[in-house]
Amino acid sequence: MSERITNSSRGRRRKKRPSLIAIILYKFVRFIARGIKFKTKIRLTGLVFVGGFIAITAAVISVAYGNGDKYKRKYLKQQTYNSNPIIAKRGDILDRRGVALAKSVLVYNLVLEPKIILDKENLYRESTVKLISDSFNIAAEELNKVISDNPSSMYQVIKKEVTYDEKEKFISEVNKFNKRNTDTEKEETKKNRVVGYSFEGYYKRIYPLNNVASNIVGFAYSGNFAEWGLEGYYNTKLNGKNGVRYGYFNANMEIEETEVEVKNGLNLVTTIDSDAQKITEDIIADYQKREGAKNVGIIVMNPNNGEIYVMASDKGYDLNNPRDLSPYFTQKEIDAMDDNKRIEELSRIWKNYCVSDIFEPGSTFKPFTVAACLEKDVITKKQTFFCDGFENVMDRKIRCVKRDGHGPITLSESLEKSCNDVMMQIVSKLGRKEFARYQELFGIGSRTGIDFPGETVGLAYKENQLNPVELATSSFGQGVSVTMIEMVAGFSSVINGGIYYRPHLAKEFVNDDGIAVEKVDSVIMKKTVTKETSEFIRKALYKTVEEGTGWRAKSIGYKLAGKTGTAQKLDVENGRTVRSETNYVLSFIGCAPYDNPQAVVYVVVDQPNVEDQAASGVASALAREVTEKVFRVLGIYPEKSKEK
Repeated sequence: MSERITNSSRGRRRKKRPSLIAIILYKFVRFIARGIKFKTKIRLTGLVFVGGFIAITAAVISVAYGNGDKYKRKYLKQQTYNSNPIIAKRGDILDRRGVALAKSVLVYNLVLEPKIILDKENLYRESTVKLISDSFNIAAEELNKVISDNPSSMYQVIKKEVTYDEKEKFISEVNKFNKRNTDTEKEETKKNRVVGYSFEGYYKRIYPLNNVASNIVGFAYSGNFAEWGLEGYYNTKLNGKNGVRYGYFNANMEIEETEVEVKNGLNLVTTIDSDAQKITEDIIADYQKREGAKNVGIIVMNPNNGEIYVMASDKGYDLNNPRDLSPYFTQKEIDAMDDNKRIEELSRIWKNYCVSDIFEPGSTFKPFTVAACLEKDVITKKQTFFCDGFENVMDRKIRCVKRDGHGPITLSESLEKSCNDVMMQIVSKLGRKEFARYQELFGIGSRTGIDFPGETVGLAYKENQLNPVELATSSFGQGVSVTMIEMVAGFSSVINGGIYYRPHLAKEFVNDDGIAVEKVDSVIMKKTVTKETSEFIRKALYKTVEEGTGWRAKSIGYKLAGKTGTAQKLDVENGRTVRSETNYVLSFIGCAPYDNPQAVVYVVVDQPNVEDQAASGVASALAREVTEKVFRVLGIYPEKSKEK
């Protein structure tokens, strides 16, 4: 035999020659094989197979009775049970008083195990089917079909969302039935048992108040994922983290269990008062039935910390059935929608009008203009002006709300009577640079940073865009667009002494034991005006309600200060954008009590269904209704109630 050389890191090695005995044995077997005839070869092959079988059997016996434990331990040591997930409970969403707006409840799938039911030659089938059918109102034919169609299955869900009480009642009935038949002496009865079922627990998201605060709360999709409302904004905090339980065999073949602890989601306590929210939504619903408008929005906020008590609109929906369009469309209209149209309409009702839609504020903007001019000392509080009904700006004649003019008029009266002429006069003194700066300071044209998804930003002219005409019209809220939350936040700073708070909906996060683990503190964003300017604005707006254009908002017992707004909408005529002479956005923004504001109320009515929209005063009337019905719920009482 030739010598084979291999190279390695150890150098050269010589492979050993076969032994003499091996060579002789090899040649002997070869000689015998050549001499045996074909039939003999077959017999020899058979002997080889028999010998192999005997050898394998001996090895198995050796493992089982000799070294079996050794090999079994070696195998099982590497094996694990199937891990069992421990599902985290999604945190609840509560109002400021602890009323549940959203919660997760434990429910169960009822699982049928046909293989177990059929295990004893159908002895258990009849009794099992009957008890399940009677307990859960499932037709026996349906159960039998599931069993017959899936005889080898160990998992067939036959009923979902079984409650805990339903589950416990059924298990109790099963135990009674099986015990009764085990204790009997009759052999045939002993065979009647209920077997082959199990319950699979999971959490279901429910919304106890259905439609209330639907545009605030939002909803969770299956799998605990959410995009809309607070469910979406605080999705991660609400979700928690799943745990897992699994086991394995140790070296002694003993089961050891390990558990990764589940971490339930945090419960969100909001600033919303569900009673106040419900009353406000009812006020809107009643108005929509009585007259109606394209859009209606109402916000009630605490100006002293940015907490939002109420944020309501006319587009509510059932949180437990969020894809139901039937409140807004006939079934025929729904059936005619394609997927894109359906999604468009659903998105329209899911969004929150108070943070997502922009519009021109009109005269509710005037307190900002007056405040900015006072802060820069370009006017005085006691200054008198003259309104002749218009101002000539460049080549434009821009009119006041009173076409024949107000005549001599004080600064305070310019707010009370909503004089456009005075606003144009004083803003020309302020100049575009300072006007642009104060717009930004009041948050006009900026997002507030509210803890809510989908906030839209309003539009405002930049300094280089504020030509004389744009500066003049912006002074009384025309050409500027805002969101409701943008206006509320800015106005609150003007009447609370000059502190701009970031509006927010979260109050705190608590664990399952009700212990606060995270406080959501009020955030001061900036200083806007002095206390002196703030006081002047409040007094002027109080007179606006008592004696001026806001008289429809006046409520006995509440010293409400506020400002009305009537903004012309834009129409398209012959391809040109023009100011509508018939369609308006009406609004009212105010606070009470004026000398120590505890709440700000903002009402917006977009295009009311009345003949003379501008003269309807509907926003002021709704503000009065909110003040009288909602403020009490919030603990803000009229003065007469306090005296008692």
